[in-house]
Amino acid sequence: MSFSDLYLRVREKEGCLYSDDVVVGLPDISSDHPLAKEWRTRADSFTRLVRYLAKLSRPLNILELGCGNGWLSGKLSQIPGAQVWGIDVMSRELTQAARLFASPRLSFLAADIFHAPFLDRTFDVIVLASVIQYFPDLPALITTLQTFLKSRGEIHLLDSPIYQPAELPSARERSRAYYTALGFSEMAGHYFHHPITALVPYSPRWYYRPENFRIWLAHRFGKAVSPFPWIVLRVSP
Repeated sequence: MSFSDLYLRVREKEGCLYSDDVVVGLPDISSDHPLAKEWRTRADSFTRLVRYLAKLSRPLNILELGCGNGWLSGKLSQIPGAQVWGIDVMSRELTQAARLFASPRLSFLAADIFHAPFLDRTFDVIVLASVIQYFPDLPALITTLQTFLKSRGEIHLLDSPIYQPAELPSARERSRAYYTALGFSEMAGHYFHHPITALVPYSPRWYYRPENFRIWLAHRFGKAVSPFPWIVLRVSP
């Protein structure tokens, strides 16, 4: 079975393949939806990202890698002056994305990022939201993405776990147990756990740390806050 087929079967089992009417409303979703809690945390990280990008107050060429059904690319394209590309290898979700969100300010492309037809220094911002876990070599991915960035461009990592090196064995075991219980044990071989140390050569800037006391306290009192960090990597001028 190809990775694309396996991934879609897993997503279907998880309840993550959504109808058009659900996708157009994301990240807002019915409170009685089985994944409502997850989407409340996605809304938290999305709100912070869009607020940050909007405050840059300049035209932005934005690439979203792993855009899936296109909901985030659609939201990013609403930022004044933004021109957005969404790229993914999953043609089924991209078809839905193009049907729901394509516009003069937003285009979708089915391609492998390592063979994408983008020119060097094309984008001001590249967004990786809940996607780095599907790439086995994070430094190789970042190095490739840097070629597409303009001077002072930024790569934003969010909605994905980043681990301390000592946490990796237990994290891998949790993933194996999860996919085995789901009935797709082979998916564990396509889900990768990246250590914080992999980002050190790129001088990461942490814009959000879930272990921050104030964030922990907000979560403790019922506020939906993201459990994942928001990390920004910049290209030097």
